[in-house]
Amino acid sequence: MNVIFLDFDGVLNTIHDNTLETLEKRIQILSFICKKYQCKIVIEASAKDTIDEYTLKTTSKWVQTIFNLFKKYNIECIGRTPNVTKKLSNISYLSMWKEDEIRLYLYHHPEIEHYCIIDDNDSTDLNKLKNHLVETKNYSKNKEEEGLLPHHIELVGEVLKLDNEIKKGIERKQKR
Repeated sequence: MNVIFLDFDGVLNTIHDNTLETLEKRIQILSFICKKYQCKIVIEASAKDTIDEYTLKTTSKWVQTIFNLFKKYNIECIGRTPNVTKKLSNISYLSMWKEDEIRLYLYHHPEIEHYCIIDDNDSTDLNKLKNHLVETKNYSKNKEEEGLLPHHIELVGEVLKLDNEIKKGIERKQKR
């Protein structure tokens, strides 16, 4: 199974443009990506806090709008990354980084063969997963450069192909 770990801010909505019309255009691009590469979606956005981990129901009207558009464009959302915190002391907790949450999700879902992360993150909390990242922009002086754009379609394909080549190389080494 191919999966896209999807962030919302900086991908589906951006600093300059978070209209419903633009959201729908970006989800159309996402739909094309999902169809072209047979991908399913796992939410790794901070808005996942509003999404029930088991039912994928949300308390957020904005997230429900996204889910409605997913349905309209036949995008299958199969889950969200877990919220994981690390206890620092008796009263202090530290949220784990996206990388840790994605790796934990992958650990619990061995059926995922290949994956891509679409995020506007500068990859500071995706250190070991950089090769899986297709980076978008949340802000640019030129608002036409923000969010999920048509040129990201091929970048996702490159990440999934690279992931496939890495796994084939590992399998060849294991057979020796």
